[in-house]
Amino acid sequence: MFLVGFVSWWYGRGWMSQWGRLRDRLIGTLEFFSIGQLLGTLFAPFRQISAGGNASTATFGDEIRAFFDKLISRCIGLIIRLATIIFGLIVILLQTVYELIIVVAWWFVPLFPIIGGILFAIGWVPSWT
Repeated sequence: MFLVGFVSWWYGRGWMSQWGRLRDRLIGTLEFFSIGQLLGTLFAPFRQISAGGNASTATFGDEIRAFFDKLISRCIGLIIRLATIIFGLIVILLQTVYELIIVVAWWFVPLFPIIGGILFAIGWVPSWT
């Protein structure tokens, strides 16, 4: 009875629980990197406090300086956001591959003692040298 309960849980609720945990971990990683938000603000200025100052008293030189300050800030923001997006996509890809290996291995773990018993019965011994 214990074995039947274990097998029914392992391939039933346990299997579905693994998929739920996989989904939750991937959603957490997506929220951590905020790829959608980074794409939405890709060309926004990066940590710009104030460029240009008071518009009513600004000279032409001040306006040119403010324009280039904003342009440089946007370029820096673009580079940093693109690097974060690319790194986040790599992490999500690697995490997905790892999680799928875990989910596939979930099916075979209960078979390992049976396979080990069969190998023990036929006298197979791994050679470590």
